[in-house]
Parts: sequence; C-alpha cells; structure tokens
Amino acid sequence: MVLAAVVRFFTLAVLACIITQGSAQRSREGRQRWSVFEYPNPQYDYSQCGRPNTSSVCDPNGIISRQDADIIDGLISALYRETICQCYDCITNKHGHIIKVALMPEMERVFPDGENTTLARLRDAQMYSYILTQRWRMEGACNESLLILFSRNDGILYTLTRQITRIKLSDEDVKKISLIVRHFFDRPETIASGLREMIHRYRLIFENKHSEAFQSVTQQG
Repeated sequence: MVLAAVVRFFTLAVLACIITQGSAQRSREGRQRWSVFEYPNPQYDYSQCGRPNTSSVCDPNGIISRQDADIIDGLISALYRETICQCYDCITNKHGHIIKVALMPEMERVFPDGENTTLARLRDAQMYSYILTQRWRMEGACNESLLILFSRNDGILYTLTRQITRIKLSDEDVKKISLIVRHFFDRPETIASGLREMIHRYRLIFENKHSEAFQSVTQQG
C-alpha cells in the first residue's frame, strides 16, 4: 500500500491510500463496476445499498456484512448526536459532522481515457468522490461532512472532507489515521474493522483527543 499525497479539488480536501494488495470476496449478485452516476444513495435507495432502511452506508455488493454495516451506522449516528461541529447551525442545533461510507468492488473510470497510473487513479477517485457527494447532497447545513470511499479491486481507500469538517480534521490528521488503519483493508475479513477504526479516530479528533487518535493499534491494545 502506498499513501498518496493530499490533493485538493476546488474547496474540498481529500486523501487516498492506494492498496497494492487486492482481495477477493464473494459479493451479492449484481454489477461489479459502478458508474458514479448510477451508484445508489443510501438515504433514498437504501435497499439497493444492501440496507434495510435509510442509512449512512452504501454497500450494494456486500463488501462487509449487514451486521457490520449496522454497527458502522450506529457509530456514525452517535458521532452526529454527541459531537459538535464548528459552524453556527451545528452549535445552535447541537449536532456534529455528517459521515457517509461508499463501498464497491470497482469504480468505473470518470476519465475513461486516463492512464493506468497511480496519479491517474487518484484523479479518478478524487472526481468520483466529489461527484458522489454532490449527487448525495452532502453539503449539510454548512459543509460539515466527509465521505469515506473504498473501492476494493482498485485498491483505493479515499477520504474526502468539506470545508467545515477540515477546521477540526486536517489533511495531515487524515493522512496519519489512514496510515494507522491501512492494514485492515488488505484482507476482506478486516475491512469493516478498518472502517470502524477510521470513524472512531475521526471522532477522537473532533473531540480534541489527538494523542489517542494517533496511537497505533498495538498501543491501544
């Protein structure tokens, strides 16, 4: 796995990990490569996302179990309820950041004529994530959102943060946390653990617990 540099798209900050070791896993029946314009929205198309009701997780191919997706939904909901983001609406209405998770076997290239290089793949992941947040209307009240995207066969783990989120969770914070959790995404049976760990550490950052957020997994015990 190679950690890519932090890149920017307009006013968005993103960070990607290129995971060099691919992993195979039995998926639910259906398409294996997803266009960003056809990938379902877990708020409205939740059944297509493999979820029983409105969710923050879209996993149409069963990259993780439904039970694990339930746990991740719970972590995201708790973070929204129990933390406060840094804008007027968040402070007034006492809520935190919006997190969404998109999982898929493979992304359809946004730039189909692009080269098959690390930088070209990152450019695709960057644009794919941006378009997805636009389609999902993830601006919230004040751009207090972030998207975690994992494309298994592409070996891409990608975090995109919007402006208000970056007040607390900097590009460097995302980079450090991605380095700490990256090994979870090498094996199909630990992908859900990696997602839980990322969300937990992002919450620690939002709670100003930076030293805990950057502890290694072994240090945490």
